[in-house]
This record gives sequence, structure tokens and C-alpha cells, in this order.
Amino acid sequence: MDLFRNQAFSVENLVLLVSSLAFVPVFFFASQYAQIALGEPPLKASLVLLYFFLGFAVAAQVGGRMLDRIGARRPVVIGCVLAATGFWLWAKQMTSLSLSAQIWFIVMAGAGMGLMLGQASTDALNRADQSSYGEAAGITQTVRNYAASLGIAILGTVLVLRLRSSLTSSLTALGVPPAKAAEQAAQLSQSQGNRSVAAIPHFVRLDFAHATQTVFLAMAGEAARVCESRSALEMSRIVFTVVSIVVPVSGRMPGVASALAAQPSVFAASQG
Repeated sequence: MDLFRNQAFSVENLVLLVSSLAFVPVFFFASQYAQIALGEPPLKASLVLLYFFLGFAVAAQVGGRMLDRIGARRPVVIGCVLAATGFWLWAKQMTSLSLSAQIWFIVMAGAGMGLMLGQASTDALNRADQSSYGEAAGITQTVRNYAASLGIAILGTVLVLRLRSSLTSSLTALGVPPAKAAEQAAQLSQSQGNRSVAAIPHFVRLDFAHATQTVFLAMAGEAARVCESRSALEMSRIVFTVVSIVVPVSGRMPGVASALAAQPSVFAASQG
């Protein structure tokens, strides 16, 4: 685990962890939304994923060229801003139940993820010594797979709880007694999809759209946290630079030397 002493390697894996919480789950939730909320057949519902991958593929190529020229920081930061904005705007349009109103936001979210993921993964591997390259590759893949599984579990729970709450409110508004409404909402939110899409009532489709909206707003928040991770890295570099300048001078400044001696953990962390 010596690799995690490399701060840049650790931060890039944190970026991969946070971004992967949304990257794999988006395929599952977007396809379910297109079929249940939009009422599209499975073949046409796959267009949502196609739009997402269109943005992802183009941005991944652009991000790779940026990585070669200027490093990983800029494409990752631009990517997290694009992804967070794209997911947020996409979520806001979900309750319109119109795919055409969402296309450009889907592409934007995909482009943001394309700028982030490949560049963060490559930069993490580049931080490792040649002798530990295999270990570094295994760590990054483990982080991504673990985050994907965790993301589906957490966001799936959020979806079911939000859907159950919305269905209960809708059924109550239609005159169903509260206890019966809660029971039916629980059954509907856990249904296995045996019925035809065309047979799904409009209020169920709209409630599912609201539930999916909550999930995608959470994805936008996850993408925004990537920027926080990069900002933390930049701040630590600034601290390290300042300390590196102050320490040589501190021998001639007893007060500074005493202050630094009182904070050994901070100095040690900045060297990591």
C-alpha cells in the first residue's frame, strides 16, 4: 500500500471513486427511465445511452490530447464541471417526459465523464513506479468496480424510497385511503416489470420520473465533488510549497521554528 503515500495517486483514485459512483449506474437508471417514464420500447430506449456515449467518446479523445500536452488537472476539472452541469440540467428536464428536450444535456453529461475518467485513470498509473505498475492498475480497477457497485446500491435505494413516497402521495390524491395507498405504493415500487409499458398509468410514469430526477441530481452532486478532490490536491501543493520556503528560513527565526515544531503532523502530511 506504499502507493497511497503518493498524494497525487491517492487523489486520482478518489476522483475515480467519486465519478464511478455515477458512471456505471447512469446506464441502468437512464434505460429504466426511458422505458418506464417515457414509455419507449427497449430498442428506442437505448438511444439515451447512445447519446451519452456520443459525448463520452468525443470528449475522451479530446481529453487524451489535453493530458499529453498539459497534464490531467485541466481536463478533469473541466470534465467535472461539464458532468455536474449536464446531470443537473438533464435531471431538471426529466419530468417533462420528453426525450428531445434532454438530448443535449445527455451529451453534455457524457462529455464530462469522458474528460474525467480516462485522464484520471491514466494519470494515476503514471504516478506509479514501473516496478509497481501492475499493482497500481489493479488498485484503480478495484476502485472503479467497487464504486460502480456501491453507486447502484445506494442510488437504487434512493430511487425506490423516492418512488414509494411519490406513489403514496399520488394514490392518496386519487382518493385511495392512506394505509391502502402506502401498501399499493410499496408493491408498485418493487414490481418486476411484468406489465406492458403502454399499460403503465401516467401518474406512475410521472412519479418514476420524479424519483429518477432525484437520482440524477445526486449524480450531479457526485460529479461536483470531483472538483473538490482536485481543489484539495492543489491546496496541499500550495501548503507544501509555502512550508518548503519557510522551513529553510526558520533556522534563523526561532519563533517560526517553534511554531513548525508544534505542527509536525501537518508538515508530514504535506510531504506525502
